[in-house]
Amino acid sequence: MKKFIILLIILTIAGFAYAQSKEAAHSIVLPAVKTDLAAGEGMDTTEKYCSICHSLDYITMQPKFPKATWTVEVNKMIKVMGAPIPEADAKVIIDYLAAQYGTGG
Repeated sequence: MKKFIILLIILTIAGFAYAQSKEAAHSIVLPAVKTDLAAGEGMDTTEKYCSICHSLDYITMQPKFPKATWTVEVNKMIKVMGAPIPEADAKVIIDYLAAQYGTGG
């Protein structure tokens, strides 16, 4: 019985400590930052898939890569990072990135 009472006291103290830690937690709301991609065929598909994992700023900050480099980058996002981009949409994204943020070829 004594062990039960000690256990009950410990659980009660732990419960109070947990409740206080939850009350002490704070949250913040960050402003929504909208990055506008360059208009062009494939922009919507690019926004749809690329923004799932990262800010679209990552696209606009890149140097003007040739299409081969954008192909490697998009395939890396799919195969290494696990981006859920269907093959047909990956081609649309690559073409868009090469045209709008690359050397075009």
